[in-house]
Amino acid sequence: MFARINTVKQGDKTYQYLQILESYYHQGQSKQRVVANLGRIDLRGDKLDRLVSSLNKYCKNKLVTPGQIECKEALPWGQVLLVRHLWEQLNLDEVLREHCQTTRQKFDVTETAFVLAANRLCEPGSEHGLARWLEHTFVCDCQGHRWEPDWLPAEQITKQHRVKVRHQQLNRWYRTLDALLAGKKEIEKALYFRVRDLFNVKVDMVFYDLTTTYFCRKSPVGKLRRHGQCKDGKPRQVHVLLGVVMANGFPIAHHVFPGNTAEKKTLQDVLLDLEIRFGLRRVMVVSDRGLVSPENLKFLSQTRLHYLLGIPGRRNDEAAAVLQALDDNQWEPIDQGNRVQKVNLSNTTPPYFVIDSVERKVYEESMRQRSMVRAKEELEKVVKAVSTGRLKDPAKIGARAGRALSRHHGYRYYSWEVAGPGQFRFYEDAQKLAAEMLHEGKYILKTDDMEITAAEAVACYKELNTVEQGFRDLKDVIDMRPIHHKKDDRIEAHIFVATLALFLKCSLEYQLASKLPQLSGTDALAAMRSIGLSELDIDGKVVRLVSGGGRDAKQILSALKIKEINPPAPRKNH
Repeated sequence: MFARINTVKQGDKTYQYLQILESYYHQGQSKQRVVANLGRIDLRGDKLDRLVSSLNKYCKNKLVTPGQIECKEALPWGQVLLVRHLWEQLNLDEVLREHCQTTRQKFDVTETAFVLAANRLCEPGSEHGLARWLEHTFVCDCQGHRWEPDWLPAEQITKQHRVKVRHQQLNRWYRTLDALLAGKKEIEKALYFRVRDLFNVKVDMVFYDLTTTYFCRKSPVGKLRRHGQCKDGKPRQVHVLLGVVMANGFPIAHHVFPGNTAEKKTLQDVLLDLEIRFGLRRVMVVSDRGLVSPENLKFLSQTRLHYLLGIPGRRNDEAAAVLQALDDNQWEPIDQGNRVQKVNLSNTTPPYFVIDSVERKVYEESMRQRSMVRAKEELEKVVKAVSTGRLKDPAKIGARAGRALSRHHGYRYYSWEVAGPGQFRFYEDAQKLAAEMLHEGKYILKTDDMEITAAEAVACYKELNTVEQGFRDLKDVIDMRPIHHKKDDRIEAHIFVATLALFLKCSLEYQLASKLPQLSGTDALAAMRSIGLSELDIDGKVVRLVSGGGRDAKQILSALKIKEINPPAPRKNH
């Protein structure tokens, strides 16, 4: 049945009558007949509304009026939806349940771990700040029940007790960190094999590099927090050294060392771990120049691992010999502005590859010129101090000159002499400057693979950028630093959660690379924010509605084959 308006003209006036009709078949033909005449529409007033309301109780799908609908909340949902898809794709629920869940735990570790990892990817913060994220984002477990912050009453929050979340909820997050750390080695191993099988990845090369991450504290307490060579520009803060092993774009393992550990001392333990845990024996290790040492090279030569290592360029006799052996007629072009040359110092030593980059050379040349100007200004201040008689002692003059040169790498370009008390002069050292200019724009690689070509070596070393990009993601996107935890095990667990989040992001980027190459993982996560969830109270019944999202979000859903965007319906007996 359906409604129809019948228009009737009487003289110069037009009237509209409302009718209810039904369709039926008669002798094989579809016909219609009037079931009821409801009269003129302009005379019905609110009688039609009352009629519809009275019929509504007999309908299967109830009709509601705007006054019966109340929007309880409208929250972002798309990012959590995406992270849940990646989480389930990597089978992390089963992995964590096997290696982290124990009978002593009264909660589901897999679900709390998901919340921690999703928070790191979507809106990174501390375990205290996580409550704010839960308040303005729809996060649910696999059964559709929403995670909500458990706030303390306002009267219990004081200057002395600033924690705003109940201890029971905070304790659950901390217990989850402990469980994750206990199962870290097995979780990393399981994820490696899962990715290898899921994406049909063949690992014949691993990339290893190190970085540091600092704390909000300055005191070296515990075994990990130490002062050392900080790569974050925070020399006064204590930090830890973090080594990450990447394979095919995935962080398959990471290691946390005390902040004062020398980088070159970490390599052997990491490679032994790769062989024991992952069975990686016949692979090429690609790493940066900070890991080159005679001990490491000897260790690598005794194993079945090949290596491709960057070697330090300055203050290195080996690098100086390689650069002196360059032949201007032997360069091979790589791409626009880049070329490479293979150098053999002898028939028995491993080959070297020197990469010459025009872009890098222009940058380093500009940096050198700036440093020379600043170093010269500092040295001229020393000259002035000596000429005015404020500096006379040769020892003090030398100390002042040494400090002036150290500030802007001036020792690379200038030399000085003190002929006697109250005498000082400096000059541009042609030999030092020539050696410095010879290094500009050049990288030197060393390998024990006698068959690798120059183009292959360059391509391999360029992929080391995947580790550096991972570090940038850990520090900026996933916001791993600064670390606020005090205990060593919690520090390691915090870093493990961050690397889990990085693993999920790498999985996302791996899948988008072939289907949506214009979108990075960060862009994809941002685009998914356009998918929201609203909770509506419709005449006493709570209904969830999910928006379809923007253009990029729809493309991401299609590329990853995510068809169901609604969260699971919560069980009533929860």
